Amino acid sequence: MNDTELMMRVKEGDEEAFRQIVEKYQKQIMNLCFQYTGNQQDAEELAQDVFIRIYRAAASYEPRAKLSTYLYRIAVNLSLNRIRNRRSKRLVPFDFLRKGNNYNPISQESHNPDHAMEQKEKQQIIWDAIHALPANQQTALILKRFQGFSYKEIAKVMHCSVSSVESLLHRAKKNLQKKLGHLKP
Repeated sequence: MNDTELMMRVKEGDEEAFRQIVEKYQKQIMNLCFQYTGNQQDAEELAQDVFIRIYRAAASYEPRAKLSTYLYRIAVNLSLNRIRNRRSKRLVPFDFLRKGNNYNPISQESHNPDHAMEQKEKQQIIWDAIHALPANQQTALILKRFQGFSYKEIAKVMHCSVSSVESLLHRAKKNLQKKLGHLKP
């Protein structure tokens, strides 16, 4: 059964269909929220809030866009709100964020304690720079680099054009290069 069929069943009060949606997307939504907050408890709370919102809005559900796009949009908004409200930024470990892609700017393979400490410091600097990006650049970067979204998928989540996404990612890259140019590879 596809997502639209499941949501139509949820709309009719089918709790089993809702449970299937939660099982299908819970890990992805928690990962996304964690990438923003850097805190497991916050990520779990935010993911729960995402699904509560979906459940409460089920009665007015109309299948205009993919359910996953809707879920991600809610997760991004709630995560950004949590960060704004908390006014503090946390670090996110790269190991968690690699999530199956080949992005590996910092190797964790080191038997030298000094080298390992230097790498950890670089990670902190990199994540500070990512978290310092404007929210729209940060969102585009996280969805592309760590969630593996296509430009088109990012555009849907962010309610903008593909060319806007390309521009955001380009500006994010330039901003990170300025902030991180002093780091040795």
